[in-house]
Amino acid sequence: MPDRSRIPLFEVITREVRHSARLLLRTPAFSLIAFVTLAIGIGATTAIYTVLDAVALRPLAYRNADRLVSILHPATVPGNGESKWGLSSAGYFYFKAHNHSFEDFGGYTTSSAIVVGDQSSEEVREADVTASIFSTLDVRAAVGRLIGPSDDVPHGPAVVVLGYDYWQRRFGGDRNVVGTILQTSSGPLQIIGVTEQGLSLPKPGPFASTSDLASFGVDLWRPIQLDPAGPFYNSHQYSGIGRLRSGVTPAAAQRDLANLMRDFPTQYPQVYSTAFMQKFNFRVGVVPLRDEMLGPKLANALWVLFGAVAVVLFIACANVANLFIVRMESRRRESAIRTALGADRLHMALHFLSESLLLTLSAAVAGVVIARVGLGAILAIAPTDIPRLATVSLNGWSIVLAFALAIIAGVVFGLIPLARTTVDVNTLREGARGMTASTGQRAVRSALVVGQVALALVLLATAGLMLRSFANLRNVKPGLDPSGVLTFETILPSTEFKNGPSVTAFLRQFQQRVAALPGVTRVGASTSLPLQDFGSGCTAVGREGLVFGPNDKPPCVATPQALPGFFESLGIQVRGRTPVWSDVDPNAQASTVAVVTQALANDLWPGQDVIGKGISIGGTRGLHQYYRIIGVVPELRAQGLDQPATEVVFTAEVNRDPVWTVKTTRGNPAEILPSIRQMLGELNPRVPIVNPRTMSDVVARSTARASFVMTLLVIAGVMALLLSAVGIYGVISYLVTQRRSEIGVRMALGARMPQVAALVLGESMRLAVAGVIIGLIAALLAMRLVRSLLFEVSPADPLVLAATSVTLLVIAAVASLAPTRRAAKIDPVEAMRSS
Repeated sequence: MPDRSRIPLFEVITREVRHSARLLLRTPAFSLIAFVTLAIGIGATTAIYTVLDAVALRPLAYRNADRLVSILHPATVPGNGESKWGLSSAGYFYFKAHNHSFEDFGGYTTSSAIVVGDQSSEEVREADVTASIFSTLDVRAAVGRLIGPSDDVPHGPAVVVLGYDYWQRRFGGDRNVVGTILQTSSGPLQIIGVTEQGLSLPKPGPFASTSDLASFGVDLWRPIQLDPAGPFYNSHQYSGIGRLRSGVTPAAAQRDLANLMRDFPTQYPQVYSTAFMQKFNFRVGVVPLRDEMLGPKLANALWVLFGAVAVVLFIACANVANLFIVRMESRRRESAIRTALGADRLHMALHFLSESLLLTLSAAVAGVVIARVGLGAILAIAPTDIPRLATVSLNGWSIVLAFALAIIAGVVFGLIPLARTTVDVNTLREGARGMTASTGQRAVRSALVVGQVALALVLLATAGLMLRSFANLRNVKPGLDPSGVLTFETILPSTEFKNGPSVTAFLRQFQQRVAALPGVTRVGASTSLPLQDFGSGCTAVGREGLVFGPNDKPPCVATPQALPGFFESLGIQVRGRTPVWSDVDPNAQASTVAVVTQALANDLWPGQDVIGKGISIGGTRGLHQYYRIIGVVPELRAQGLDQPATEVVFTAEVNRDPVWTVKTTRGNPAEILPSIRQMLGELNPRVPIVNPRTMSDVVARSTARASFVMTLLVIAGVMALLLSAVGIYGVISYLVTQRRSEIGVRMALGARMPQVAALVLGESMRLAVAGVIIGLIAALLAMRLVRSLLFEVSPADPLVLAATSVTLLVIAAVASLAPTRRAAKIDPVEAMRSS
C-alpha cells in the first residue's frame, strides 16, 4: 500500500515538471528575464558570502581557535590619536607570571632574514618567538622538536625550527636535516625540528617590513631569548597571543590584566610612571584573535557589502515576483479550468511550485557559475592585506546558500498564483472582466516597485558616499611625490658586516653605484617607508631645556633613521637642510642631527622656529644627549592618507636593513631593477634585494581597501539601479496593457496624445517619488553603518542624497518612455473593439 500511494504522487510531480518545462520554453521572454535576473542576484550574493565566510566567519586554522586572543596596549598619542602598541618585555613577563585567565601566553616579533649560500643568498621570513608560543597555539612538530624553555633563555643555544613549507621548498622534505647547521645573516643556527604543515602566525609583528601581508608564513622560527631580569624599556615591539582558560571571556581576561597593570609603576618605576599611563591613556586590550586580525573597519565593510548584494537580490526577486503576478493574470482562466475539472489545492500547488522551482533552481545553477567567475574578479581587485584572502574559494556552504535562496524564492513565487485559485472558478462566469487585475494585485505590484526604488536609493547613496570619501582620500597630499620612484630593501648579513664602519662603507658605495646608473636622479634610504610601515611603534621624545612634569604629555612618535638622499628621492620638501654623509658617525652608527615634521614642531615648540634646537629620543644616548634639528618637513602623512599629519623625528643614521628609494626618469621605474640587481651582485652576491615595488604601488595600496569596497558598492548600486528601471518599465508597461481600452475611450472622447502620455508618465513618477521619499528616510538611518568607512564626508551628505534622488527619478522617467509612447499611439477604435 505505501508504494501504491507514492506512485501517483511521483507521477503527478513528474508530469507537472515536464509540463512546467514546456510552459517556460513557450514563454521565452518571461523565462529568460526571470532566469537572468535571479541568476545575477543569487550569484552576487553567493560570491560576497563566500568572501565573508572565509575572512570573517570561519574559525582560524588553530586548535581551539575560539579561545585564542590578542593582547595589546591601546594608547592615545597626542597629535596622532588612537594607536595600538604591542607588549613590552616587562609587560610580557609580568602578565605571564601573575594572570589568572590564561592557560598559556606567548609573544613574538617578525622580520626578514637571509639564508647565506656560497654564491648567493635567499630572503626568508623569520619569527623570533617565546617558547610558549607553540603551546599557546597548540602546535606540534612534523620532524624533530620545537623550541623549548631551555632554548628560550638569555644567551641560549643558537637553534632554529624550520617552517614546513620552507623545509619542503629548500630541503625537499629531508628528515635528516635535523641536527645540521643553517648559515644565516644572524650567524650559524642548528636546525632542531620542523613545524607541522600549515602553521603561520596570525599577522606580522609590529615592526615587520612586510606590512602588506594579512598573515605571516614563517620560514625560520627562532627563540627570542628575553631576559626576565631585564633591563626593561618602554618599548612595545612584541605581539602577544593568549589561550584563555575554559569558561573565561575576553572581557574577564582584560579586567584581570588591567588589574595587573596598576602594579606597573611600582614594579617598573623606571619604565612606567603613573603620569605616563594617565596622559597616554595607556591601557590593555584583550581581543579575540580573529577580530584583531580582521579589524573593525574591514569587518564592517564586508557586512555592508553582503547587505548590499542582499538588497540587490531582494530587488531582483521583487522584479521576478512582479513577472509572476503578470503571468498569473494571463493564466487565471487556465487555472480556473483546472480547478473546475477537479484539481485540488495539492495538485494546484504542485503545478505552480514545479514551475517556479524549476526556474529558480536553474537560476541557482547559473548563479553558482556566476559566483565562481565573480570570485575570480573580486580576488583580482582585492587588496593583499585582507586576512585569509588566499583561502577564499567556492565551497559546499556557498553552494548550499545559493540553492537555499533559490528554493525560498521558488516557494514564494509558487505561492503567488496559488493564493488566487479559490476564486478562479468564478472568473469563468464573469468572462473577460474577471480577468483583469484586482486593486489589491495592482497595489502589491506598485508596492514592490516602490520598495525597489527605495532600496536602490539606499545602495546608490552608500556607493555615492564611498565615491566622495575615496575622492577626498585621493585628494589628500601625502607630502611626497611617488612618481618614478622604485623602492626595495637590502639585508646585510651580520657575519660579513660586523661593525658600523663596514656597514656605512657598503651602503655609501652601493648608493653611489646606483646613483651612477642611467636614468637615476636621486637615491636614498630609511628604516621605514611612508604609507607602509610607519606608526607600528613609537618612542618618547623631549626638547632641550624642558623637563616634563607629571601633568605634561611628552610626544611618543616614530623615529626612523634616514640616509642622505632619502628626502630628495621621495620629493619630500624640507625647510632648512637635509642630512649629508658628513652628518653620519660611522663608528657609533649615530649622528648629531635630525629632521622633524612641522606637526611635531608645533607640539614641542608652538609658534617657534625649531631650526637649531635640540631634541632627545628616548632619553640619554651616549655622547649625544640631544639631536640638533637641521630641517623641518612642512607636512607628511606617513601613517595613512586618512590619518593626521604625522609627528616624526628622522635621524641621520645607518642601519644594516634599509629600505631604498630610487628616483628615476623612467616611466616605469621597475625597469631599472635588473641593472641594480646586477650591480649589487658584483658588489656582494650574498646581499639580496627584497620586496621591490614602485612607490606609486605603495601609495595605491594605502587606499586599496577603500577602493575595493567602493568598487563593489558601485557595482551593486548600478545593478540595483538597472533592476529598478526594469521593474518600473514592467509595471508601467503592464499598466498600459491593462488600461488599453480605457485609454482608447479617453482618446475617442477627445483626449490628446500629450494628455495620455502625462497620464502614464504621472503613474510612473508617483511610484518613483514614493520610493525616493521612503529611500531617503531609510538611507538616513542606514548610513550610520558606513560611518566608519567614510573620510571627510557626512553620512547625511545632502549632495549625495540629492544626486541619487535625481538619478533615480530620471531613470524612472527614461524607463517609462517606451510604455508612454506605446500608450500615446493606441488606436481608439482598435482598443475599443478588442475590449
